[in-house]
Amino acid sequence: MYICMCNPFTDKDVKKHFEESGKKTTMVETYSACSGGEKMNCGSCTSSLKSMVDHHNNEITIRTLEKALPQTEKETV
Repeated sequence: MYICMCNPFTDKDVKKHFEESGKKTTMVETYSACSGGEKMNCGSCTSSLKSMVDHHNNEITIRTLEKALPQTEKETV
């Protein structure tokens, strides 16, 4: 699905950027990486892109917290 039509890139491009960076990112960094360094024009992609970036950053936070928690044995029922 196309995220931006002004400087065309898709959700696959955004996901590829996330995978390649492997760290938290910002909307500006993501837009720049996916648009070939172009600046945002009309802004109609902002909502979709922000949602994807927020989801990505939340996943990174969750993984970090899971690693920090002490490991416990699973209870058997």
